[in-house]
Amino acid sequence: MYVSKKRTKGKLNSDIKSGDLYNYYIKNIKPVESLAGGLTYGSYKITKKEHSDLLKDINVAITDIIITENFEFKIPCGLGFLSMKQKKVEYKLDEEGNLRTRNLSIDFKATRDLWSNDEKALENKTVLYHTNEHTDGNRMKFEWSKYKSHCFGIKVYYFHPCRRMKRSPAAYLKNKDLNLGFYQGETKTDRNLLIYNNKNKV
Repeated sequence: MYVSKKRTKGKLNSDIKSGDLYNYYIKNIKPVESLAGGLTYGSYKITKKEHSDLLKDINVAITDIIITENFEFKIPCGLGFLSMKQKKVEYKLDEEGNLRTRNLSIDFKATRDLWSNDEKALENKTVLYHTNEHTDGNRMKFEWSKYKSHCFGIKVYYFHPCRRMKRSPAAYLKNKDLNLGFYQGETKTDRNLLIYNNKNKV
């Protein structure tokens, strides 16, 4: 039986984390005039956990509306827009006739199940990939559009969603009661909107 390895620290780690944001917030909040007289921080001076929960709630709400309403979120400070796009998954072969897997997403659950039941597959490290049959072969992903940003040096950065955010689209797409639409194409003038419904595709 194959046993999954423990999750490692990861290749992409934040230089600035929620704790740093909290310290910055506490350092820069200003006291306000109290109704009883004098100055007070009132409800502005929150705990680190309250600050973390607040950020999480905001991020979850933004993520959900981007997915469910095909919403383009305008990032503050002129940092562009965050939205969800779809792209047709293309299957290509290399010169030796092998499938090119660089742009394919690994189906880790199916792969683990295969390795647990097939010793040869485990020995050969056979990997299974998502086919996206429920979306007619389209892959959904978050896109950070920088074309309206005027921030210097922004082109060297890219957006890497956290685990929860990355898995959110799949959870919604499996909901048979939702009609979800995502754009494809680079601009609003040439992109097409496709609607998905697991009961009846429009």
